[in-house]
Amino acid sequence: MNNFDYSLGAKEVQQTILILNLSIAQIDLSITEGDNSVNALIDSFTYMSQHIEQIQAASQNLLEQAEEAGEAVQSHSSLLLNEAGELSAKMQQAIIAFQFYDKLSQRLSHVSHGLSGLAEIVSHEMRVKSPQEWEDFKASVRKGTTMREEEELFELIFDQHVPAEEAIEVMKDRMRSRMHEEDQAEDEVEFF
Repeated sequence: MNNFDYSLGAKEVQQTILILNLSIAQIDLSITEGDNSVNALIDSFTYMSQHIEQIQAASQNLLEQAEEAGEAVQSHSSLLLNEAGELSAKMQQAIIAFQFYDKLSQRLSHVSHGLSGLAEIVSHEMRVKSPQEWEDFKASVRKGTTMREEEELFELIFDQHVPAEEAIEVMKDRMRSRMHEEDQAEDEVEFF
């Protein structure tokens, strides 16, 4: 039976820390770039949404005036009002998609924070061997889980010791189920 020593030497620890720091930097830069792009898109959609509201108001006014005028003017006014309404609905869908990006950005920020803490512990020989340092780090990571899915994933991996790939599949199933439940709830809403 062979006993191999898998402990990391100083050089391996240093390389691990460099890789962790590179990962942290890449995540942070990606978040910054994404935030800049999404903020520009949000500004554009907000601007367009305001103008659509003005178009809708003008169309409604025109429609009211068109009732006294000919049928052709009324038809064009009605078409313009419908088109503005459809554009407005699509813009609301886009804004919801941006909110999902915000969740992604938050998750990546939490990952970056976790990797930073890991790099900090691993870079100090005394800290890496301290069970209390690891417990404090784990508590810090858990405290940083602000979304339901993050907390559930943490519980699966740390508390229940579910392998990462299996935990990911469990969470994907849960998220699909929740989306399906939300869709059903929306379908059950009655309009009067």
